Amino acid sequence: MGYLIALLCASLLACKDLLSKRVSAHVSSTTSAFASFLFALPFYLLLLALLALLGREDFTLSSTFLLLVLCRSLTDTFAEWFKMSSFAHGELSVMVSLQSLSPLFLLLTSPMITGDKISTRGMLGVGLIVVATVLFVANPRGSAKKTELKGVIFALAAAFFFSLNTCFDRLAVQHASAAWSAFAMTLLAALFLAPLFWRARGGLGELRSQVRLFTARGAIEVVFMVSKLWALQYLQAQYVAALQRVSVLVAVINGQVFFDEDRFVVRMCAALLMLLGIVLILFG
Repeated sequence: MGYLIALLCASLLACKDLLSKRVSAHVSSTTSAFASFLFALPFYLLLLALLALLGREDFTLSSTFLLLVLCRSLTDTFAEWFKMSSFAHGELSVMVSLQSLSPLFLLLTSPMITGDKISTRGMLGVGLIVVATVLFVANPRGSAKKTELKGVIFALAAAFFFSLNTCFDRLAVQHASAAWSAFAMTLLAALFLAPLFWRARGGLGELRSQVRLFTARGAIEVVFMVSKLWALQYLQAQYVAALQRVSVLVAVINGQVFFDEDRFVVRMCAALLMLLGIVLILFG
């Protein structure tokens, strides 16, 4: 069950990334990151109301849970801002591939935070992922499109913070339901970003201009987050993070179809190499 749910997360993540890339040309990174939380909240409220009516939600508020939600929300705020910023400075497939290095950072963060460990075979898998990422980022001479250094830095920073919030996700769902955990984290992350959003010029206008895409992304965000936390009730953090990397294949195809990104064959081969590394991590 955990593996199936994690693969569902991968497909939803690919849809989210496609919408995020679409809006990145029209709104600031701060607005996009804030909207990713804000537009998800109404859908969370509907879901929680339904679960409450069915008697399936107890709305846990223990001190441990609240501390984990705080840590997760802080790391998610940074992760989403860096992610949206990377989309404004690089191609979809390249940025997604770099963000997909979160399993690499989980090798360091997961043992320290959750106690989850990885085998030697898993280490080899990480090596393959790193090689695949180099193929994604490298630009041959004469390439029409260049990958900006700023985009690379933002994407790597996003991967690091995503590894942290996955660890806190893993711990939080041991104390509360997936839906309640996801709502609490999203609400707090929105509150953290709100002051930065209000200080930015033209933020409200940007929200209104892309309300349909933001609403669609908000709905996808709810299903994605609940599915991710649900999967973490069955699997360790690095397993869920690794399975989500299947979204890289979809991102490469989307980048070619919707944004006419170049080096499609090389990037598809690199994505397959990355998936091979993920398989080694999973079965390590």
